[in-house]
Amino acid sequence: MQNIPLIAALEGTQHKVSTDWFAIMAMLKTRELSEDDINNVYNELCAGLRVTTRGLTLSKLSADDLNDKIIKQSENKDILI
Repeated sequence: MQNIPLIAALEGTQHKVSTDWFAIMAMLKTRELSEDDINNVYNELCAGLRVTTRGLTLSKLSADDLNDKIIKQSENKDILI
């Protein structure tokens, strides 16, 4: 499994956070999700599906979302390319 950027939301809220697969995988293991189920979640996320499990809704962060985050974080800063 490779690390992939994710968006996570607690079920029942509108609040979303950026995270990554390794952090979510560690959390799912502490919540006693089986290895097969963890692999299924990973495969579904890689396929571009939105996954709900253990009180979380997860989706893969797209390249467009990453670009938007970079632009928002750098709006007031000079960037040298």
